Amino acid sequence: MSLFFFVTSSFAQTTANTSTQTDAEAGTLGVAHLFEIKGKNIKDGSIISSSEKGNVLTQVAYDSQVVGVVSRDAAIIINTSNIPNGIPIISSGTVYVLVSTKNGPIKKGDLLTTSTIPGVAVKALKDGYVLGTALEDYNNPNASKIGEVALNLNLYYFNTKPTFTGTLSDIFKIALLPTKNSPTPIFKYTVAAMVVLGSFVLAFLSFGRTAAKGVEALGRNPAASKIIHLGIIFNVFIVAIIVMAGLTVAFLILRL
Repeated sequence: MSLFFFVTSSFAQTTANTSTQTDAEAGTLGVAHLFEIKGKNIKDGSIISSSEKGNVLTQVAYDSQVVGVVSRDAAIIINTSNIPNGIPIISSGTVYVLVSTKNGPIKKGDLLTTSTIPGVAVKALKDGYVLGTALEDYNNPNASKIGEVALNLNLYYFNTKPTFTGTLSDIFKIALLPTKNSPTPIFKYTVAAMVVLGSFVLAFLSFGRTAAKGVEALGRNPAASKIIHLGIIFNVFIVAIIVMAGLTVAFLILRL
């Protein structure tokens, strides 16, 4: 498989002006890969998603199948698939994206997401997959007009109202949140759930084994019932410590 690199002139210009430009003025900074896209007249800044028909302009709000943003002036363009008519797409970095005020005016720092307008981003208003953070303001009273803003492209699932309250069911609930671009939270919550579950299993096995031996010893030697009962109570205390230790470790994992 051959590998081709294309370094665009915008990269050299951006590098030369780094000391005087802001993030929004810096242009497209990132590495683009060539993809085949279904459709015609694909504009720079269009959001592309993967579908059963191939790569197409996204038309789903909070789309989880986003591939990236079209950017023909990317700093570096890589072609690893020898696609003759491939279009460069950036999946992370600074890039200009097409936007609409359908969900309201966009301010610097707002999260942007996909919309039902083909290839166009809007302000994110609820839980779901987001494209990243706007690096500049955009306000047009006509929501049907399409503009462009600089975006810090970082695809991930955003949860505006975390539902975690510390229970085991909540750990599993958050761990099962659908996410494509943020495996770290899934790993964190899954490990925490496994730690809690493991502590309960270990405590149950420990108590069951000790209780069985205590009943057996009590049958052989009824006179030692007081000592045997104290042993069982002590074991219950150990079980409680095991469970608390598991919950504490899980809490620390979630705080990392």
